[in-house]
Amino acid sequence: MTQRETSSMADGGTILLAQAAANALLIEGADVRLVAESRLRIAKLQILAADPDAWFEQALGIAPPSVLTEIEPGPVAIAWMAPGEWLVTGDEADVERVRLRCAEAAGNLGLMVDITPARAVFELSGAAARSVLAAHCPLDFGDQAMPVGAAKRSTFSDTGFFISRRSDRDGQPRFRLIFDQTMAGYAERLLGPTIAGAAL
Repeated sequence: MTQRETSSMADGGTILLAQAAANALLIEGADVRLVAESRLRIAKLQILAADPDAWFEQALGIAPPSVLTEIEPGPVAIAWMAPGEWLVTGDEADVERVRLRCAEAAGNLGLMVDITPARAVFELSGAAARSVLAAHCPLDFGDQAMPVGAAKRSTFSDTGFFISRRSDRDGQPRFRLIFDQTMAGYAERLLGPTIAGAAL
């Protein structure tokens, strides 16, 4: 076995361990809860078109999400990431159906990729969710700056992440956080003590 093969296997093992740890995560504090959305599938859609929004509407039969928002057409959620780029989340079969449909419509002008293995997804909810997020991210998480349906990319301490505001649960805010899989443990180590501190 070559050194490169050994290194590749080690890297893969690290990612699998990180994924297993993320899937088992459950942290609860006073008025805040963090769980891993281990069954969520994620696909990234990218299209090279003169009018990406028109292409999106023709391919899927619905209007695309506007800038920095997320829509939920049926069983999946679709978030705007950049011009001509969207993130699709949901159950495996539904996300794959959207991905294949867009891949067929795009041909050589698109890149429709299942990125689930490379991402870790968490749900943070509760009255203290905003203060937990504010400890690590510069965004304004208030209702005006980030209402239900908002979706953004930002920094989380020393890494990047995607965040969307989901529909409230029991009148309290709920957020979806998506990190690179290799940073799942890092995010957990930061969020855990902050959630514990929210109880003080």
